[in-house]
Amino acid sequence: MTFAPAIPEPWPWIVLVVLPLVGLWLAWRAGLTLPAATRWGLVLLRGLVFTALALLLLNPGEWKQPEHKEEKLHAVLLDRSASMDVRDVGEATRWTGGLAMTQVIAKAGGEQVKAFAFSDALEGDALKAGLKADGQASAIVHSGNALFSGASGLGRKLASITIISDGHQTREDAAAELILRARASHVPLHVVPLGGEWGGRDLILHATRRLVMALPGKPVAISVSLENRGLGLIKPRVQIVDAAGKAQAERDVELDSGGRKTLSIEVPKLAGGDYRVVVATQQGEDITRNNEDRVRVQELTSRTRVFIAEGAPYWDSKFLAQLLREQGFMDVRAIYRLNDERYFRVDAGTSEPVVSGESTFPETADDFAKIDLIVLGKGAEGFLDAKRIEALKSFVRDRGGALLLARGKSYAERLADFEVLEPLEWGAAMDGEFRFEPGSVGEAAGLFGQALPEAQDPLWRQLPPLSDVVTIAKLKPFTQVMAMGVKPAVGREERVPLLAAKHFGRGVVVALNADGLWKWDFDPQARKLGNMYEEFWTQLLQWTASYAEFLPGQELSLRLSESNAKLGRGVRASIGWRGGKDVPQPKIRVYHDGGQLPDISASEAESDADGRRSWSALIQPELPGTYRVQAFNGDKPGPEAVLNVLAPPSEQEALAADPDFLQELATATGGKVWNPAQAAELLTHLFAPPPDQVQEREQATWHPWWPQSWLLVPLVLLLALEWWSRRRLGLL
Repeated sequence: MTFAPAIPEPWPWIVLVVLPLVGLWLAWRAGLTLPAATRWGLVLLRGLVFTALALLLLNPGEWKQPEHKEEKLHAVLLDRSASMDVRDVGEATRWTGGLAMTQVIAKAGGEQVKAFAFSDALEGDALKAGLKADGQASAIVHSGNALFSGASGLGRKLASITIISDGHQTREDAAAELILRARASHVPLHVVPLGGEWGGRDLILHATRRLVMALPGKPVAISVSLENRGLGLIKPRVQIVDAAGKAQAERDVELDSGGRKTLSIEVPKLAGGDYRVVVATQQGEDITRNNEDRVRVQELTSRTRVFIAEGAPYWDSKFLAQLLREQGFMDVRAIYRLNDERYFRVDAGTSEPVVSGESTFPETADDFAKIDLIVLGKGAEGFLDAKRIEALKSFVRDRGGALLLARGKSYAERLADFEVLEPLEWGAAMDGEFRFEPGSVGEAAGLFGQALPEAQDPLWRQLPPLSDVVTIAKLKPFTQVMAMGVKPAVGREERVPLLAAKHFGRGVVVALNADGLWKWDFDPQARKLGNMYEEFWTQLLQWTASYAEFLPGQELSLRLSESNAKLGRGVRASIGWRGGKDVPQPKIRVYHDGGQLPDISASEAESDADGRRSWSALIQPELPGTYRVQAFNGDKPGPEAVLNVLAPPSEQEALAADPDFLQELATATGGKVWNPAQAAELLTHLFAPPPDQVQEREQATWHPWWPQSWLLVPLVLLLALEWWSRRRLGLL
């Protein structure tokens, strides 16, 4: 006899003792006036009744197994995508090893096993003759979900799923749904990872900046990154090709296996438009679609408005102002402070100075609205009072203006309110001269390798060193160091930041921690390298003006949430406004493959803490490729951006195994990770009967005895007899 008490232990067993005793005691008390024989008979009858009731509380019965136990199916999923055709070690491919293991499991399991092949979707019999690993996609999660969705058509419930694969997926489905379905169905996912690291042979090319700003009449430099994966020593030729397929420029490069190189290709003259950067397919290369990239060249048609203020007259500053005025793409105004009462200025479009008794440094918002870039030399405290400093900060922070500190610290002693603008804290003067060394941050920002020669160009080491360098006590948060100063010293090099930039609100502040750049123009050796003085200053000033949120001459700014997006993912375009009287009505226009897509209306976003207004729009590309995104104010064209939408990876692009993904599936569903050598152990695990009897108990059902007549009828008769006896004896 087995019991399944309705109340928790140990109370049923206490009741079994206490309840009969209570019944006996009550019967003995009730029969005090009866003869002894009758009294003992009544006590015995009452004891039997209470004992029977106590036994019922113990819920006697038995566990019964179902008469028919349903047979379940063990499914095997064999990956037949092209990545399974890789030979990692030896002569056997991943497919050969996976197929052999599938055959072993299917033969041992007989009717209990069904093997499926899959690539981009769940397919038929994995053991069908002639099947090859040539699927052009791999969708493990999608195929697993399809197996659960079609399980009813199998005629049997699933007992387990064994996935034999390299774990590489080209379809990026989230594993969460498959894991939930497996856990809900109590179906463990066992995995057999195949393969290992396999990088493939590939030459990867991409343009480091897909939107290139071109100055009128100036050469255009396009920066390109090349990476060689497993191709040995190669000497590819990189070309800049226009829309008609004509090469506009080219450059040869030598690159060994595992090497990566960034190079700059200069085109003497390049009109605005779309161009391709291409490199020929190399012998033995597995992936070819990343052998080209696209760039867009945008000509700056608006002249950059530059204001130069020099409080400590220096012939180099005057020479620089004259040099900039000769450029056809800049409007330059300069003011020089001779003493407290004398200034002279040179206005845009003129070359003759005007002597004045007052400073013409901008003071109001309208004054600053006529400027894109302010260049400060030494003695700035002679121009800057509290009101002008606040206006200058607003110019940079709110209107996206640019500020260049061209000769290091621009004031003597302290200028507390102005110091908030600076990207660094100045220290003490340093002895000696420092060589100008561009850095990778400057390359990534488009200053070197595009506006100026690339950081690795030997030209930089041949230029005369710079002087008047000071230590940097502190770099402020988010300051980027574009170039370092290097001075050889005994035992080690002495290094200090020479060129630093920091975004301040919507604008930017750039500081040059050096003087003496005039040597780059007057030194005979430097002249042999080209006119680097002119090139450096014109490109640095133009880059500084465009590194802020707004381009020169533009009232709107445009930024994308990401420049490289996966297909199917929306990209948010954010539009900023400098501010002014006329509120814009911005929209987004997208161009692709020479065509124009429907305009996208921009909705106004919440103003930020400083009250600056902005708009946003969602771009949802439907095809891979390069898109040109442009902001418009009504019908007036504004700034542009380039969006590259990546096509889904093909099987040949990433052939390395991903065992971690497979292990995640197994761990989350109660399965195990196996290797091909453990086929026998896997079979034992799948088909051996479970030793745990608790599992059998969970499948059986409880059948209590008390609802049956053979037990209820005697109990009712016993109760009736006890009641009749008490009534006959006059105890009721």
